[in-house]
Amino acid sequence: MPPADDQYALPRFAPARAAAVRAQLGLTLGQVAWAVTAYCGHPAHPDLVEAWEAGTATPGSPQVKALAAALWCSPVDLVEEPATLAQCRTVAGLTVNETATELGLTRGQWEDAERRNRWQGTPAQTDALLRVLCPPPACFVAACGRTGQLRVLLREAATTWWPPYVGALTRIVPLDPAVLGHALERLHLAYQQWEGAAGGPPRQAARAEARAADFLEHIDLHLWHHVREVINPARPAS
Repeated sequence: MPPADDQYALPRFAPARAAAVRAQLGLTLGQVAWAVTAYCGHPAHPDLVEAWEAGTATPGSPQVKALAAALWCSPVDLVEEPATLAQCRTVAGLTVNETATELGLTRGQWEDAERRNRWQGTPAQTDALLRVLCPPPACFVAACGRTGQLRVLLREAATTWWPPYVGALTRIVPLDPAVLGHALERLHLAYQQWEGAAGGPPRQAARAEARAADFLEHIDLHLWHHVREVINPARPAS
């Protein structure tokens, strides 16, 4: 694990976002490579920048910072959403001490939360966490240790009838009930399509059953996909 105050504890690099920023600026691969070289002091060939954008090579955190400088943007613009509490802090631009103070914790308590990626704060501290660090819903649910509970509720909502489950989900996922209701409806409709196809010819039915089982196995990932579509539809895909 990186040191608690490691300023480079960034989320995973998002190649498509880097490519989109460069295209928007109208810069060539060579221009970006030159700027990266000038910033970090180590040679960066245009082919390397192209590999970063294609996802066939992954820049380290210092290289992401250099690339962001070359593209006149923040490193946060070149990465995916935070998946851990430590990444949320880094994206927020806060130190460990600043975060602990904002949340009403000791430094040791926050370091322990980052190390285990587990959140067990009081309601007031949780409100502060959501306000100060703005963790993505998937990150918050995982840090609270509620992913398993979430999956059970989602499977029940998708396979039966979704409206009664909105209230229960709002107690797990810190989102507007309308957003969750929209996502649940999409999940329910998607599952019903697979279930309906299961009554067709044997080969078609077998494929539908396999897809339905896979859908339910990863249903939380489908939830986050629909939630992102509602909350931030314009952001380039990773």
